[in-house]
This record gives sequence, C-alpha cells and structure tokens, in this order.
Amino acid sequence: MRLLAIVALLGFTAQDKQDDIVQLKDNSILVGKITKVDDAGIKIELKGGGGTVERAWADLTPYCVYRIKSARIEAKDAKAHWDLAEYCAANGLYSNANTEYDKAAELDKSMADKVTKRKAEIRNEEARTRFEESKKLIADKKYEEAAKALHTVIEKFADTVYAAEAKKEVAKVVEEIKKENDAKLKELEAKVKAKDDAKTKKVEEGEKGVLSMTLEGLDDAKKQWAEALDWEAKGNITKADRAYKAADARLVAGKRNTEALLKSNDIDVLKQAKDLDKELDAWTLRNCYRLGRMWAEQLNYTESLLWLNKGIKLAPDDHLLNEVLLTLTQVQMRKKAAGGGY
Repeated sequence: MRLLAIVALLGFTAQDKQDDIVQLKDNSILVGKITKVDDAGIKIELKGGGGTVERAWADLTPYCVYRIKSARIEAKDAKAHWDLAEYCAANGLYSNANTEYDKAAELDKSMADKVTKRKAEIRNEEARTRFEESKKLIADKKYEEAAKALHTVIEKFADTVYAAEAKKEVAKVVEEIKKENDAKLKELEAKVKAKDDAKTKKVEEGEKGVLSMTLEGLDDAKKQWAEALDWEAKGNITKADRAYKAADARLVAGKRNTEALLKSNDIDVLKQAKDLDKELDAWTLRNCYRLGRMWAEQLNYTESLLWLNKGIKLAPDDHLLNEVLLTLTQVQMRKKAAGGGY
C-alpha cells in the first residue's frame, strides 16, 4: 500500500508540473496552469509570467472543452458524464459522446435504456452530418473526395436512411467524375495538339522534321504509360485512366504522322516510318489492354469493351485482349442470368 501511495504521489507531482495547453477557436493557444474551472469557463495562469486570464467555454475548441471537463469529472458522477456526452454530441464529437454515454450507463444502471436510445439518435445524427458534408463536397465539385465520404456513409452507417441516400448520390458523382475526366481529356488533347503544333513550327520543314516530332511524341506516350501504371498500382483509377488516355492521344497523333511518312519517296525516311508505325501499333495494343483490363476489374463493361475492341481491331488474334474480353463477357452473362435477363 505504501509503495502504491508513493507511485501515485510521483504521478501527481509529474502531472502537476506539466503545462496545460488550451486551444481557442481563433486558432491561438494558451500555455500555463489552469487554476479554476466553473460553469462559465476557465482561469489559466500563463507560463512565463504572462499573468492570469479567463476564457469562457464558448471561446475554446469543442475538443479542448471535452479534454478539460473529462479530466475533472468525479469518479462516480453519472450525470456529469451524461451532460458532457450531450455537449460532445451537440458539437460533433460523436466518438467522445458515445464514450461518455457508456460511462454514465455503467455508473447508473437506470440510465441504460436512455443511453441506448440516445446513442442511436447520435449515430443517425453523425450519419446525417457526414452525408451533408458529402453533399457540400459535391456542390464544391470535389467529386473524388465526395465519393470517398459517401462510401464511408454507406459502409459505416448502413442501418440508417442516409446509406440509401448516399448510394443515390454516388451514382451521380460517378457520372460527374466521368464528365470531368472527359473534359480534362479534351483539354489535354488540345494541349498536346498545341504543343505538337509548336514543335512543328520549330523543326525543319519536310518529312525528317515530322519523323523527329513523331519519335518525341512516342517517347512522351511511353512516359505517360509508365505514369499510368504507377497510379494504377496505387489504386488511383481516375489518374491512371487520365494518363493512359493521354498516352493514347499521343499514339493517335503519331499514327497520323506515319500515315503521311509511309508515302515518302525517301528510302531512309520510309524505312524509319515503317518501323515507327509498327512500334506505335505495339504500344497502342499495350495501352488498350491495360485500359480494358483496368476497367474490367472495376466491372465497367462499357468502358472496358471500348478499349478492348480498339485493340482487337489492330490485332484480332491478340490472346491477351481476347482473354480479358472473354472473362468480362462471362461475368456479364452471369450477372444477367442472375437478374433474370435470360
């Protein structure tokens, strides 16, 4: 017992020497020692001889209020825990609110039903708050952030009405992301074209200048393709899709150039153009395969089929493209069969 008392005393001494940190809503911080806590707020003796100041609870951030009050609740005061839980709930500290409700029910068994009902209300309120935050992100056109927030509502609050509402919003967000990506792709294609036009003016007139520009475009396409692989590995499908399509835009531009170069009377240019044309086709096949496979994994049949078919037009017997197409078709058939489509 004496040893425990010594340990407790040492613990108290260490805590007594520790500075209190008070966070205010205006983002400023007070450091010192809290000397008084009452219904109105706190009094703190500032560190370094800064004097003593008083602050109302309304001036402090909600979590700071929670931290100060929770540390000063009497061990068996169930009502104090309940009141603090209500404060947390009103200020969006839902996890802390649940903790305090549980403590209140543990101390006073008669509160059990009241706590259960209140926690259910709080859960619904948290779901509503998160859903409204998602809607605000949509209004601000932050679609990727909104999609993540909506998925959290769907997964974490599946038992609330907001989960169903979130599913509806997700469908709208996906469509907006697609529109946004299409717009960015067009913008990127315009930039690529502008860049290629600028390069065209700088290179020498004639076929060798076009050949040099096409080789540079192929090099850019390879870099975009490698970047797309990195984004895909990180699970960022939106950015991977954007990079793959940027590579495709350069490959398409390269093919237009080689079509002209293949009519050349210069034997050296003609030979290089033939080799370059084959390499452009090979990279187009790679790109179509990666895009087709990526969207197949996302179960986006329409987008996947678009790229698989583009590749198959180039190489009808390509086993990788046909394998993905076969798997995707089987999945689609099973899905339709399961839904009574057959």
